[in-house]
Amino acid sequence: MLVLAKSPAFTSTPSRAIASPSARSSVDSPSSSPSSRSDTPDPDDSACATRAQAGDMSALDELVARHHAAITRLLWRFARSRADLDDLVQETFLRMVRGLPGWRPHLPFSHWLLRIATNTGRDYFRRRRVRDRWQVPAGSSPGETDAPTPEAVDPGADPAARAASEEVKHLLDHLSPDERALLTLHHLEGWGLADIARNYGWTLTATKLRAWRARRRLRALYESASPS
Repeated sequence: MLVLAKSPAFTSTPSRAIASPSARSSVDSPSSSPSSRSDTPDPDDSACATRAQAGDMSALDELVARHHAAITRLLWRFARSRADLDDLVQETFLRMVRGLPGWRPHLPFSHWLLRIATNTGRDYFRRRRVRDRWQVPAGSSPGETDAPTPEAVDPGADPAARAASEEVKHLLDHLSPDERALLTLHHLEGWGLADIARNYGWTLTATKLRAWRARRRLRALYESASPS
C-alpha cells in the first residue's frame, strides 16, 4: 500500500532571475537534475524496482520512501496549491506503478522516475491551460483576467521569498505549457537544456529556441507588470 506524506518546505526564486536571458536560479543545489545524478543505476533502486516488478508491495513502498522528497521538491515548482502538489506527487507514483513493467534494470531508476514526474508536471500545466480557457468570461481573453493568487505551498518560508515564488508562478501562467515546463526545469531546478531536450524528446536546437522565446516573453510580462 502506497503511503504518500505531505510535502516539505522549499525555497523560492525571484521572477527577474528567470526573465534575464543569462540569469540562473540561486536556489539550493538541484538534487533532482539528471546532470547531478550518476548515469550508473543505483543497485538499491534497481533491486527494489526489480522486486516491485515481481509484485512485492513492500518494495513499492520502499521506492516511494526513497524518492518522495526529491519528487515533491521538483513538483512544488509546478503546483499552485498544496492540494495540487499532493495530487501531482500521488499521480507521479501511480504512474510509476503502472509503468514499472516497462522499466529496464540498465536504466537508472531515478532518471526514469524524474521523467515521469516532469511529464506529470507538464500535463498539469496543460490541464490548467484548458480549464482556464473555459473559465474565461465572455468578451475577455485569458491574459486579461485576474488569475487567482497561487496558494503558499510553504507557509513557513520567508515572506519575501514566498511572495517572489508566487510572482514567478503567476507570470508563468501566461506562457504555453511547454514554455512553463522548460523555464521551470531550467531556471528553477537547474536542469541543463540538453537534459530537458532528452526528457521531452526535443532536439537541442529546438529547446534552445524555445528557451529564448520563453524568456523574451516572460521578460516582457515582468516589465509590463513592474511599476514604472
